[in-house]
Amino acid sequence: MKILVIIKSKYRQNTLKIAEAMAEAVPITICDVSEAENFDLNHYDIVGIGSGIYYGKFGKDIFEFVTNHLDDLSNVFVFSTSGKGKPENNDEILDYLNLNCKNVLGSFTCKGLCKWFIFGLVGGIAKGHPNEKDYEAAQAFIRQVLEKYNSSKAEI
Repeated sequence: MKILVIIKSKYRQNTLKIAEAMAEAVPITICDVSEAENFDLNHYDIVGIGSGIYYGKFGKDIFEFVTNHLDDLSNVFVFSTSGKGKPENNDEILDYLNLNCKNVLGSFTCKGLCKWFIFGLVGGIAKGHPNEKDYEAAQAFIRQVLEKYNSSKAEI
């Protein structure tokens, strides 16, 4: 089974750290969204979409990538990191994927150190995140994604 994870991890590399933790649990290929055009998505069984949260949303370029390559995405999961780690940060992209008949295998979010603008004056929010507990949760999540994928294949 081949898994590709496409990420936008801009400032603190929090999203990259979570993707790397997932890669410790299962074999995955990680690429930045700026390099994603170099990959044939049809060669992957599962594609993960990960982003830091910018102004309450996934990175614009990663959302554009998803909309432009929707036909190549059949089994997907999404994940994000942000100062507050709110699950609803994933809602916009999840809604888009679900409306376009994609098999969404799961959604994950966790806190990540944020020193943007005013938060930097106090040393940031979500200090110490992502941490070991976040990495373990990401690894449990990717295993659940695989279980859901395998279950969906068994039903066919």
